[in-house]
Amino acid sequence: MILRNKNFAIIILVGLLFISCTNLSYKKSVKTLKEGKYTEAIQELDKYIETSIHPAFKENAKELRSQAYYQLGLQEYEKNHYTEASEYFFLANSDRADSLLDNCYFEIAQAALDDLDYPDASDYLSFIIFHLQESEKMPDVLYDQILIHTDYSKNIHTAYATYQILQDRFPTSDAFTQATKVVDAFMPQLIDEAKAQWDIGLYAEALGRLFLYLDYPADFIKDIKDMIGNVYYTWAVTLLQDRELDKVQTYLIRAEEYNSQLADQVNDKLIELASIYIVQGDGFLGDREIDSAISSYRKTLDIIEDYQVAYNKIARAEEFARRIAQAVQLVAQGDAQFDNEEYVTAYDSYSEAYKLNSIPQIYEKINMAYIWTRISNDPEQYAIEIVKQYNNGIIPEKIDEVETVAQKNYSRQDIRVTPWQVFRTVTRNSYEVRYTIQIPDKNYFLRWLIRLETGEVIPLNEATELLAS
Repeated sequence: MILRNKNFAIIILVGLLFISCTNLSYKKSVKTLKEGKYTEAIQELDKYIETSIHPAFKENAKELRSQAYYQLGLQEYEKNHYTEASEYFFLANSDRADSLLDNCYFEIAQAALDDLDYPDASDYLSFIIFHLQESEKMPDVLYDQILIHTDYSKNIHTAYATYQILQDRFPTSDAFTQATKVVDAFMPQLIDEAKAQWDIGLYAEALGRLFLYLDYPADFIKDIKDMIGNVYYTWAVTLLQDRELDKVQTYLIRAEEYNSQLADQVNDKLIELASIYIVQGDGFLGDREIDSAISSYRKTLDIIEDYQVAYNKIARAEEFARRIAQAVQLVAQGDAQFDNEEYVTAYDSYSEAYKLNSIPQIYEKINMAYIWTRISNDPEQYAIEIVKQYNNGIIPEKIDEVETVAQKNYSRQDIRVTPWQVFRTVTRNSYEVRYTIQIPDKNYFLRWLIRLETGEVIPLNEATELLAS
């Protein structure tokens, strides 16, 4: 047992001696750093970080290297060597270094501005804006960037976007006050660009620009709001003319919200919109789209409160719907009666339905019930009526002409007429109708096949065919 403990102790001792030996370079680097030899310390720490197999010591070495870079940067910073200092601070990559890095970049940017090197100055300022956002120099950084965008790159849109950042974060700063004077100079140009889009019908794009400028703290606010109202109004009128009505009311209301001078014009257009919804509803009702008609009528009530015309139209549509529903019931009743061969009662049911809903489909059922009533009750007389009514009564008219001519040329004794005769055929609900005229020089044996169900009239010989030609 004693032997085992001794062996364990030896192993620990050997391990400690190994760690101690391998960390001699680390300890040497720490000593170099404490002596203020920062460049030499960085070199030694770089070598140690590259070769060390101890994670904890390697992380400590990285922290020490950051401190060395910071100290080198601080030395250069105190000499106003901002470019050199910024390089060391950047390599230090620590919060303490960043607190001075922004000052370096700002001073470098100022020197670049003095030399009229605007791209270089903008690069340094942009780095501060996007990577050192807590910089105490930020208001001045943003202001300088606005000047560069305005005077050098001539990009007033980017200048305004930068101005918005300044407005949001530092609205009480002197830099913001100065920047507002700069933006005042080009704000009319931005508004004119929005107006140009408005003029060519790019309403959404124009509004997008104007809303971007709406929080601008200057005298232009009223002009911007008025223009927003005008754009909404023009957009609404265009949609109204194109009968794209869904957003017209919303845009008209917004137009008045932003430009109260449009109140009377907006009111006139709202009345026009209500009238269009009424006409549209009437169209739906004419097409028997009752739900759509009622929906269109109801839209007017959102525009004109207690609009009696709309209430009357809705009541009429609802009554129409009730009549149609009742007609549907009567048609169903008539169909059942027809199937039971109760043709007279079916005729009555269809007729009542047609009074409620005068559509061709019901009228056809009335005709069918009438036909089968005649077929069931008096088929022979019905067959004669079909012949007489054929082609607007041309057959009786031609027969009358033949008899009139015969009476002029011959005596009554020479003319023999056998009027309408009806004979059943072998075909169901088909009859042959005959009419005979005999005179000395010619005989007319007129024969027709009548199909009662369809009302079809078919000549059965040449004389009959010629009579109606």
